[in-house]
Amino acid sequence: MDSFPKDTHRYAFAMVEAARKMPVDVAEKLDHIKQLRFNVQLKRLRKRINKRIT
Repeated sequence: MDSFPKDTHRYAFAMVEAARKMPVDVAEKLDHIKQLRFNVQLKRLRKRINKRIT
């Protein structure tokens, strides 16, 4: 999974892989997918905050 350059790609492909094996709502609760989603959300939040300041 680490071969994808962007966090959004890692998150999307992890979700696709997990959703093939289980329902999506269960897949979203997996720890590694939560961490990937958190990283994506944090990066977007930092970008939004920096955009407002400058």
